[in-house]
Amino acid sequence: MRPALPLLATLAFGSVLSACVAEDGPSDPYAFVGSWDCGVETFAFTNTTYNDGTNTYPIRSVRRDGSNYTLRFENGFLLALGAVTETGLTWVSGTTGDTLNCRRIG
Repeated sequence: MRPALPLLATLAFGSVLSACVAEDGPSDPYAFVGSWDCGVETFAFTNTTYNDGTNTYPIRSVRRDGSNYTLRFENGFLLALGAVTETGLTWVSGTTGDTLNCRRIG
């Protein structure tokens, strides 16, 4: 019985430690993270921001559906990023309906 006691103590201690660890968002970047040449401008995304070539906007929420993403911003503005791959995506404005085909540059 004695050999089991250190093992049980180790397991219990490990459980306590793992319960104290909190996740801070996604462990990997979203597939759209990077720089994109969209013809009219170079757009850049991080896990938490979108830069339209002039201004940087905080992303309030991201919804994923397969290889498609919906990004929501302040004031109800939203972007749809469709068919996101390692090399390209389709950018769609939720405000104007404009659509741009973009290729990854970074």
